[in-house]
Amino acid sequence: MPLPSAPAASDTPTQHAPRPVRPEIQALRAGAALLVVLYHLWPGRLPGGFMGVDVFFVISGFLITSHLAREATSTGRIRLTRFWARRARRLLPAAYLVLAASAVAVYVWMPVLNWAQNFREILASALYFQNWRLAADAVDYLAAENSPSVAQHYWTLSVEEQFYVAWPLLVLAAILLAARVGTRQLPTVTAVVAVATAASFAYSLWLTYTNVSFAYFSTFTRAWEFGAGALLALLTLRSATGRRKTRSLNPHLGAAISWAGLLVLAYCGLELTGSTPFPGTAALLPVLATVAVIAVGMPSSRFSPRWLIDRRVVQWTGDISYPLYLWHWPPIVLLPVILGHELGFWPRVAILVATFAAAALTKRFIEDPVRTGRKLGIQRSTVTFAFTSVAAAALAAASLGGVQHANAEADRAEQLTANITRDTPDCFGAASMVAGQPCDNPELDGLLVPDTTAIRRDNPNYPGCQTDTDDVRTTCTFGDKDDASTPHVVIIGDSHARALLPAFIPLAKEGKIFLDVQVKAGCNWSDNPHPNPDRTIAESCYEWRDNENAYLAKNADDIDLIVTGALAHPRPATGPKEQVAGFVKTWQPLADQGVPIVAFRDNTAQPEDTNDCLALESKITPDSCALPRDEAFPNYDPLVEATKEVSGSRLYDFTSFYCTDSECPAVIGGVNVYRDRTHISKTYMTTMKPYIEQRLDRDGLLGSTAAGS
Repeated sequence: MPLPSAPAASDTPTQHAPRPVRPEIQALRAGAALLVVLYHLWPGRLPGGFMGVDVFFVISGFLITSHLAREATSTGRIRLTRFWARRARRLLPAAYLVLAASAVAVYVWMPVLNWAQNFREILASALYFQNWRLAADAVDYLAAENSPSVAQHYWTLSVEEQFYVAWPLLVLAAILLAARVGTRQLPTVTAVVAVATAASFAYSLWLTYTNVSFAYFSTFTRAWEFGAGALLALLTLRSATGRRKTRSLNPHLGAAISWAGLLVLAYCGLELTGSTPFPGTAALLPVLATVAVIAVGMPSSRFSPRWLIDRRVVQWTGDISYPLYLWHWPPIVLLPVILGHELGFWPRVAILVATFAAAALTKRFIEDPVRTGRKLGIQRSTVTFAFTSVAAAALAAASLGGVQHANAEADRAEQLTANITRDTPDCFGAASMVAGQPCDNPELDGLLVPDTTAIRRDNPNYPGCQTDTDDVRTTCTFGDKDDASTPHVVIIGDSHARALLPAFIPLAKEGKIFLDVQVKAGCNWSDNPHPNPDRTIAESCYEWRDNENAYLAKNADDIDLIVTGALAHPRPATGPKEQVAGFVKTWQPLADQGVPIVAFRDNTAQPEDTNDCLALESKITPDSCALPRDEAFPNYDPLVEATKEVSGSRLYDFTSFYCTDSECPAVIGGVNVYRDRTHISKTYMTTMKPYIEQRLDRDGLLGSTAAGS
């Protein structure tokens, strides 16, 4: 991600000599890389270290624009192919080396469960659209539980590469505009860059306010950070080439500005957090601090930070900052899988040391030889592009092969699940947890359906029933709507209400109910503030609730039962009493009209996805990856108290089907219980159908007794 401090050697003998290294920029690189690395290793100690990438973006904008502007002013043109070839020689060898090593590591150490996501992201990183893939996943509710991939950190490189493609074209367009309208070149380029930077900043403010998850990864919300460095480069060049000399900055003032910039960066690393809306206004601090440090350079005052910046270890860390960034992340993802447990202090230290060693070796034997060497004619642009194409194609082929293998394994496991559930064996799934009816079937020993390769597919995504985060009205139905003898049942709520569908849809297919599904990802049926910081998602939820409440009120006379469920959110926007009040306020009008309401208590919440654990088990047993019961319900469930306050509502607590007195198993009766960290698998919920039906029938909510019960 960091860039060379000066233009790389050209493939023609007329190339100007490289400009001298700027120590303050090397120090900024070193600090930015350490901020990111330490943040990923010890996020609790340095919660704002993620903003180190913003420092890199400013540096990139400054250096690249300095180079382009100097070339334009001295030659009147920009040689794009030469520029892109230099960038490729500088950045791609190390990047592709780490991606290749990561792909091999995924193949060797990661369970097939994680192959599809990891290889897809390796492919996206190799082709430099990883940021857009993560942006799409960030607003995809079904991808919310994805584990970090070995290539997740390449999103920043994708943003940079897109900048390297687009920025020279913008500068070239400004040069052509100057020639066409007859204005001076440098002021015109500066004006065009200023407009583009301002537009990006305005867009960043708006999107961070409305959709912060998407904004974090968007190239367009980050472009202004490159633009800030670019404007500094252009203003510096205008000052240097202007007719009037610019008065030198007082050295003591320069020293104060330099120290202030460095201290602001340290402050941001310590005070920003993952909950800070970013980039938006929060990114102004690190961006302006970086601009300030570069602008004043190395003040001659004895009070300047020169003694810190010039230290050999600081400059050396700046030299290896790019491969340091590349290498640090894969072992953070892989080592817990290899060790079988979370990383402790010393393994994290070992990763830090190994990352420095790998970075130094990569720079010595990969980066420098390719960047400056002459073997195989690598300095020729056409040769550079040929090697780049071959490397990218090889990574793409390997990644697609990994995805195809994962899909084939998932197909096999999915078919096995279908075969077993077609002829349900004794004691299968929930049948083995019926109170007072001990059930044991030796044929289920070692069975896991769906196994971890297919578990991500085991979700209740019935056609038309998935209301995405930006939808405000969706209805899907099952059964005969015109049959007045069957009760009209509405299931409403978030994805935890949707998880109940495998138990209710068979009732509709058997003609016992008419099922009306009103579910929306991440949006429960209440009046509570939405906990998501993305304003677009929150407002979509509020609009959906308004639509649903109007629909229910209008059709209350025809509704015989409302069923709801909700995630007991670990980070609610309000306290327990306010949460309960939000459900009560929403339910009460329907209850007052005589509509029965059944609320399902939320299932256990796993601190880690049990499938990651099960994928590493050599033999599946009933105790595999079980969670102690006292750790299984970390979150307050407001539905429990809400049913006590709303007359006509009932709480259905099926915890006994998930947990024994001492533990909550991950495998019950041969069935994989959890699709991800918080959702019950479709297969296990299907096995609960007889017991949910019994409870509904006992309460008089099925058949001819349903209406008015």
